[in-house]
Amino acid sequence: MLPSLHPLWRKLSSQHGFTLVEMLVVLIIVGMVSGLLFEGATQLMGMQARLERQLKALRGDALSADWLRQVVQGLQPDYPEGKQVFKGSPRGFSGLSTNPLASGYGALQPFAVTLAHDVATNRMLLRYGGANNASVLLSWTGDRGGLRYLDERGEAHEDWPPPLGLWPQLPRAITLEGEGNGASWLIAAAPFGPSSPFPRPRDIVGATR
Repeated sequence: MLPSLHPLWRKLSSQHGFTLVEMLVVLIIVGMVSGLLFEGATQLMGMQARLERQLKALRGDALSADWLRQVVQGLQPDYPEGKQVFKGSPRGFSGLSTNPLASGYGALQPFAVTLAHDVATNRMLLRYGGANNASVLLSWTGDRGGLRYLDERGEAHEDWPPPLGLWPQLPRAITLEGEGNGASWLIAAAPFGPSSPFPRPRDIVGATR
């Protein structure tokens, strides 16, 4: 005859599955964990979306800054009596460039870059061209910003050529300063070509007389 089972063992063996209270506890725990995971995933997706927008804006600004540098790097001087002698002010500059942002890249072409404050949108607009519908290279919030021109000693001038002294037609470098999101920034570019036009035969002949 088999010995009788211990009462505690019989009690445990008689229980099958989970009770209703246990199931409710499990469901509550699962719901809490799922809620935390969903909230974390939502925050992560939001951070990723903001990061993508910031990277896109940075890529756009970097590309626009590169366009401006290309124009400046291609600057070429005109002859003194020419119509495209380089001129610069805090609100723009014009002259000749072999890197125009238009058809005929590589060919010497006249151009103009202008900077103005758009009151309606309270933004500074750097345009390639002098018309109001010209392409916008860069824009930023507020009314702060301007162009400057560096001489051979690295001194900055608001206009080029400066009012006094003998200066080469092209500055050593051009800077664009602005302010956005409470921080100042600066873009600098230097012409790759000569600062003065190459002498022509008639200029050489005239100089020897």
